[in-house]
Amino acid sequence: TGAILAFVCLPDFDPAKFSTTSAYALRNRALTDPFEPGSIFKPIVAAIALDSDVINYDEVIFCENGTYRGKGFGRIGEFADHKFAHLSIRQIISHSSNIGMAKIGQRMGKEKLHKGLELFGFGRKTGIDLSGENTGLLWPTANWTGYSVTRIPFGHEITVTAMQIAQAYSVLANGGCLVKPHVVRAIVDSTGRITELKQPPSLTGHIIKPDVANWIVRSALVDVVEKGTGKKAALEKWQVFGKTGTANIARADIKGYDETHYIASFAGGAPADHPAVVILVSIRKPDKSLGKGYSGGTVAAPVFREILEKTLTYLQQK
Repeated sequence: TGAILAFVCLPDFDPAKFSTTSAYALRNRALTDPFEPGSIFKPIVAAIALDSDVINYDEVIFCENGTYRGKGFGRIGEFADHKFAHLSIRQIISHSSNIGMAKIGQRMGKEKLHKGLELFGFGRKTGIDLSGENTGLLWPTANWTGYSVTRIPFGHEITVTAMQIAQAYSVLANGGCLVKPHVVRAIVDSTGRITELKQPPSLTGHIIKPDVANWIVRSALVDVVEKGTGKKAALEKWQVFGKTGTANIARADIKGYDETHYIASFAGGAPADHPAVVILVSIRKPDKSLGKGYSGGTVAAPVFREILEKTLTYLQQK
């Protein structure tokens, strides 16, 4: 429905010391802090490619055994130096192949890819009823290069907010329909009397075909959890769908990326056949010294799983 059930940003602040807390500490990072999403972006780009008939469900793509080089886009490798050969579209998502996604981006070209991302809401505010929202950064195609069409499909060279990702995954969960996120359901006075009842935003038309959205959720993203990189997000009672992401962090001082720190994410929801909630967990610079890893599948997925299980139980979801 687009209703936001919860935001959690850590580190947080003491409400009793609100007047002396810096504005930086008060910000809602889900709205204000753009980041490069990494592999949680892959299902969105795959959906755009399927919807525009650039690829088909049964297609197999050669993933170059782990190294893909070419004029105008440099060298692309796989996370953890995986060496994939031929993968189906479903496997490209479940095994999280950067090279497979780069080839999909090349086949789409900049115009189709950019248009699809705009339809999903990237590069602009979601319009949520809260202040301080960042637009993220989706460059106009005039600024794109061969690096853009090969890097954006696996979540680099674009910045997004957590809210934009949650909205995009809601499109997939809603059968291809976009809905504006909202927080306020009603306004009440000091006695608890409702003084104003807010009407929730209505669903827009389909921005991708229902069969595409349903296939991404019920096939590809279920495979991620059951067979791929997201096994630690699985639940016994409900079938979970989702995607892991482990993104490099761009350096502030010089060009390039920090090779020692990452953003670990997991985005998804449940139940897969009739989604009730969508959840995103993103952890910036997970502490490797704790011995729990640093990837989305090892760090963010277990947190996602716990939140999802408690949420579905609270909502009495069958």
